[in-house]
Amino acid sequence: MNLTVDPAPRFVKNDYSVYIGCMPKVTDAHRAARRDQILQAAWKCFARKGFHATSMADVIGEAGLSAGAVYLYFRSKDDIIVAVASQVFAGIEGRLLTFLAQDPPPSPADIAEFLIEQPRQAHAAAPADLFPLLLSVWAEAARNPAVNEVARTVLAELRAVLAEALHRWAEAGHSLPAAPEQLAPVLMSLVQGLVMQQGIAGRPAVEDYRIGVRALLESAR
Repeated sequence: MNLTVDPAPRFVKNDYSVYIGCMPKVTDAHRAARRDQILQAAWKCFARKGFHATSMADVIGEAGLSAGAVYLYFRSKDDIIVAVASQVFAGIEGRLLTFLAQDPPPSPADIAEFLIEQPRQAHAAAPADLFPLLLSVWAEAARNPAVNEVARTVLAELRAVLAEALHRWAEAGHSLPAAPEQLAPVLMSLVQGLVMQQGIAGRPAVEDYRIGVRALLESAR
């Protein structure tokens, strides 16, 4: 009996493909880009449908990747939610530290104006409507322990940074109507209030809000 060996065996490439020989090298940059591609898709899905109405299939379809490729980076939708929440909360602290390091120290009105500008800048750069997504993240933080931990950590760090900035303002010879630790969460709430109103009603305009906050703070001096 003659046996014929195919000199060029054919393989079908899919999510379960087995490669014989040298695997192509996957760089850190490629992994970071692929992870970001998945998170960008998740942002769009979550902004459209919310966290709980969005399925992994939605994210996979939006990303244009195979299921295996997505699950290689995120084991579940909860993992993606935590990653998106981390992206939402990240970034502002570094910019805030740079802004607050200026000399002379910025006033409470200057700090409030800077904080109010951050959601507008983030909104312009976001892959989907940011304000409804922010509301979803905050709501998720109330029920999801992993997201809550991310939110609590970031909020505590921001409160500490703002309180330190207000201490610097007071030490420069300016008066404050209350202790810096009492005023810091109030400054943060100005931003959260803007995001809530924008996410629900699409108003007020950020510029109008900024003008109103500065006028209110400066009138109390």
